[in-house]
Amino acid sequence: MAANDNPLEQPNPCGYRNLLSSGDAEKEDAVKNTSQSDRDTFIKAIFASIASQIDFLSSFFSFGLDRGWRRRLVSMLGLRGGEQVLDVCTGTGKLALLLSRKVGNKGSVHGVDFSKEMLCEAQKKLSRGRPGISFSLSDAKKLNFSGNSFDVVTVSFGMRNIPDTAAALQEAFRVLKSGGRFCCLELTPPENRWVKPLYNLYCFKIMPFIAMKVLKTEVPYNYLPRSIKSFPSSQEFAHTLETCGFRDVHVHSMTFGIATIFVASKG
Repeated sequence: MAANDNPLEQPNPCGYRNLLSSGDAEKEDAVKNTSQSDRDTFIKAIFASIASQIDFLSSFFSFGLDRGWRRRLVSMLGLRGGEQVLDVCTGTGKLALLLSRKVGNKGSVHGVDFSKEMLCEAQKKLSRGRPGISFSLSDAKKLNFSGNSFDVVTVSFGMRNIPDTAAALQEAFRVLKSGGRFCCLELTPPENRWVKPLYNLYCFKIMPFIAMKVLKTEVPYNYLPRSIKSFPSSQEFAHTLETCGFRDVHVHSMTFGIATIFVASKG
């Protein structure tokens, strides 16, 4: 992508980009106070700007832990083969590809995302030959599927990017079959008093500094830690799942609490 084609460098009427490049107090308020439509536009621009690099960056900044977290999510689902799976906020399709290996030839995995640039990267992986998997453009808050269509709905590292979390969960609930399972993997701020200061130093200082050197902009990795910080606590998110109709909600904290898997079922 040419420098002048970078969506983050285009005029931004909502002013969100400027806030993320300004003082700390303003940065904290930016994620909370920006309107849903403006935040959607800004987040799309972020992922459009890093789509071709995000696989490398995710593994680099997580020291490769992201791969293990995804594998644990898949393991916890206990897929036996033949399931119909929807992967929401599929991004470049990393989780969708893992799921496709488990559901086998009799099952299917459909990955959806609101970023066409991310889906373009996902489609490239299909050229390597993956039967039973497809990708399409769709908003998590308004999925293009009939109710009771899927045995499993998954989300990995995407829920915090959805301004209206409850709307996305209600849609996931709607498209799940009765007895179907929902599984969400998300980055979460650690609560351990020894880990928390190191985590904050890494996320709020070191990551943006490295991103500036590599990407020539710190905006994506200024946004990331603030999106994590603004995401509901594990208890709050579990409560929202229950409010949206899910049952048997379980919370699994990993790696000192910096990542969490939420598992729930539909009646």
